[in-house]
Amino acid sequence: MERRHLSGWRESGIMALPTMRRRLPLALATLFLALFVYEGVLRPGLAPLVRLPSFPGGLDVLTIFLMLFSLCHAAYTLGWRHALVFFALTTGISWAYEQVGVETGLIYGRYHYTDVLGVKIGHVPVLIPIAWFMMIYPSYVIANLIAGGPAVGSRGSLGRVVWLALLSAMVMTAWDLVIDPILSGPAVRAWVWEEGGPYFGIPVQNYVGWMLTTFTVYMLYRLYERRRRGQPAGPLPASVAALPVIAYAAMMLSNLLSGGAPPALHVLAPFAMGLPVIAALGRLLTKPEMGLQSR
Repeated sequence: MERRHLSGWRESGIMALPTMRRRLPLALATLFLALFVYEGVLRPGLAPLVRLPSFPGGLDVLTIFLMLFSLCHAAYTLGWRHALVFFALTTGISWAYEQVGVETGLIYGRYHYTDVLGVKIGHVPVLIPIAWFMMIYPSYVIANLIAGGPAVGSRGSLGRVVWLALLSAMVMTAWDLVIDPILSGPAVRAWVWEEGGPYFGIPVQNYVGWMLTTFTVYMLYRLYERRRRGQPAGPLPASVAALPVIAYAAMMLSNLLSGGAPPALHVLAPFAMGLPVIAALGRLLTKPEMGLQSR
């Protein structure tokens, strides 16, 4: 009896290992999101009441936490191959557009990066392409939910895929309406707009450039995804599908709590970034099955 019991325990343990490995990206994603929420939202939000310990690294470590969340969550919902393709497209295309943008001023307007964000490749800090991906992925999930489809995937006609790419680009660009006035403002000066502009000193061309950059990334990835479906590591209930939406909302709050936000952003941000969050969460609350990938 003891040998049978031991043999059964070993067999069940061996069978459990693949399941644990499949769920590891989700566990890591949850951990990295929790670290971001603590450092970016809870700690600064509670600062007037209690002094909590902080992680060293400031903006850099916050960016890495949320990038790792996006990469791990994408690995769980899309499979590692699709997640890495998405990551490579995002970082490669965003770096190329930024490099050309700084060189020529043709994409976003005339600007240059200071040394605040650290080491650069060409004219672009290494942190920038990473930052693009950390929000590209949550915006992709939010757009899918708003469009009434599953949280991940790009099924349907070519016209629908183009529409999803455009919607995703708009959700992503809404973030820049909030972050750009903070990081280019006098409190941080991570980059400098050389000719100014009507929106907190930012040219309107910048947002056209953001739409172009993000639409390019989303269109290429969605075309790839339309031909080759991802291989999720496990089920995608509403609670898991909601995590990228929470990450997007946490980024909004973190930006507003950073200390460098102009007062007007506290009015603008809840509309620019809050509306996509409410729309996506509303879909999940009223139709929780929408988190599931279509078969």
